[in-house]
Amino acid sequence: RQDRKCYRDTSETMAEMRYKLHIDGVTPEARGEIENAITVVPNFPRPGLVFKDLSPVLGSPLAYKTVIDGLVARYQSKGITAVVGIECRGYCFAAPVALGLKVPFVPFRKPGKLPCKSVGVDFNLGAGGKSACFGKDRLEMREDGLQAGSKVLIIDDMLGTGATLVGACELVEKVNAEVVECACIVDLSGLKGRERVVKPVFVLIEEEDGNIA
Repeated sequence: RQDRKCYRDTSETMAEMRYKLHIDGVTPEARGEIENAITVVPNFPRPGLVFKDLSPVLGSPLAYKTVIDGLVARYQSKGITAVVGIECRGYCFAAPVALGLKVPFVPFRKPGKLPCKSVGVDFNLGAGGKSACFGKDRLEMREDGLQAGSKVLIIDDMLGTGATLVGACELVEKVNAEVVECACIVDLSGLKGRERVVKPVFVLIEEEDGNIA
């Protein structure tokens, strides 16, 4: 079993990590709160990767509000008419952003979770090319979840292989809606997810040394 001990970024082990926050007007206090809330998990989900656990961000009202306010500010003038959140951690960020933008929140679910008539897409979890395939998955939504012509923002907590975002984009377009942008809080640059997602991708918190970019 791999060592999955968690480290705070302020620890000696991960002290070299510094973040670039794409949030206008963020205060030093809020910046410090966000940086301290991100937990580093080395060698997860596979050796050589550095996972970012955002659960403590949700536990800090200042960090959480700053992240949500930053996303709302970015998209409030982009004509977004619906916000999609990907099950399940994506909901934590997508739902409050939808409230801030005063537009509908549309949850994309894993298969078999919806009792009503639904529409969905299947996709491979691997990153393509020479990357390993992690299996297959499916995303579904209520058949009436998105209207044709909707301008959609897709939000997830983390960008990994990019496969889930690709599947989400396909589902949006399957109902003749438009993906304006995909937004994630952090990403795992070692999986090169941005190279797979054709639509614009915005990452709110990047690591200055390029490990998360």
